[in-house]
Amino acid sequence: TDGTGELSEGEYDKAVGDLVNFLVYSGDPVQLERHALGWWVMGFLVLLTIVVVMLKKEYWRDVH
Repeated sequence: TDGTGELSEGEYDKAVGDLVNFLVYSGDPVQLERHALGWWVMGFLVLLTIVVVMLKKEYWRDVH
């Protein structure tokens, strides 16, 4: 800056980008943790589905 208190276009864009990123983060600070946990939950549900389908086949084997 040249002492006029004005920002160049690049400096303004960076400042606005930093502000927007901060506001997004402060609005939902656990978003990154939630996304990481989501992969574990989806993996568990896939494994549970496989076990339940196998158990269903075992239970219904004598019926059909």
